[in-house]
Amino acid sequence: MSADLTRELLTELAMAVGPDWQAGRHEPRDPEAEITTPSLNEMAAAPGATQTKYLVTYERVGRHGGRNGSPAPAPLTVWAVTADGLADHIAKDISPYILSREAEVAVDLEAMTGSVYAGFRTAGTFILQALQVAEGATDVR
Repeated sequence: MSADLTRELLTELAMAVGPDWQAGRHEPRDPEAEITTPSLNEMAAAPGATQTKYLVTYERVGRHGGRNGSPAPAPLTVWAVTADGLADHIAKDISPYILSREAEVAVDLEAMTGSVYAGFRTAGTFILQALQVAEGATDVR
């Protein structure tokens, strides 16, 4: 078997059986995927609110996403209504890269930056860019 074929088979096997953190493998989302709308919880809390489309560019996330020469996760394009809603979308996106189950995402919309915390340590950083704004309805009944 050639080295390329062996590597391809091992990659397929790793993706089929799930993350293997000891070997540094993970299951990132499809880089072409895009979350097109805010979550229903966000919209229920603020019906008719202004939505913003953000580009989230990760600088480093966890031990396997942009650290020690490994590539950072692919950028995420997502619609959100609030900073908390944006943080929830980011937390779901980076979960394959974070070993801690109690990781928290903090978003600063004024500075257009954010951080991922796992316990007392910074487990990642990212920058935000507002791509588009969809004005909310002024009269919601």
